[in-house]
Amino acid sequence: MGLSARGPPMGSTITAVVIVVALSAWHLRNRRHPGWRASSDGRFSILCGYALVAIAAYWLGSAPTATAWEWALGNAWALAAMIAFVSGFDALNRVTAQHAEHAQILESVEPSTGAIPLQG
Repeated sequence: MGLSARGPPMGSTITAVVIVVALSAWHLRNRRHPGWRASSDGRFSILCGYALVAIAAYWLGSAPTATAWEWALGNAWALAAMIAFVSGFDALNRVTAQHAEHAQILESVEPSTGAIPLQG
């Protein structure tokens, strides 16, 4: 895909815009996760995943064929993005469960004695 007399091809520009719009919309949804503000590790992993998706899209888009080394490199970046997203959402879900457990313990404090029930 080289430059023509009319300028660069629009396919890569359209792909970049679609990726930015899709990731932005998904980010707005992800920010509503109950653990978003509580887990900096989860936020970090997810934000890294966005950048990794962009890198993967670049390498996949620049590959001349599906058997070229650029294609393999793009798939490796896509795998790294998937791992970042999975670990990020795992951290968000873990911190949400931990907060729910602590809240449940506080809700079950015995009002007359103030004793915390034994966990077992």
